Amino acid sequence: MVPIYTPKSEPETAAIVALMEAYGIVYFMRGGAFGTMYPGPVSNSLNARTLMVEDDQAELARELLRPFLYGAAGAFAPGDRN
Repeated sequence: MVPIYTPKSEPETAAIVALMEAYGIVYFMRGGAFGTMYPGPVSNSLNARTLMVEDDQAELARELLRPFLYGAAGAFAPGDRN
């Protein structure tokens, strides 16, 4: 499995998990269990989560996560706009 993205909040984590499940991507949210022990602000050293996906599904996962990776204009990666 390869690391793809570290969600910034609980709602973002829920949206990402829903995307992975909807598209049948095999994933694991590293740090997911510990992160639920102490709700509140995310501390990277204690409760950060990282989306891990199978190597052969990494490209699809990145494509689905473009809005998260590139912000509000997520449909466009840097250099995609004319």
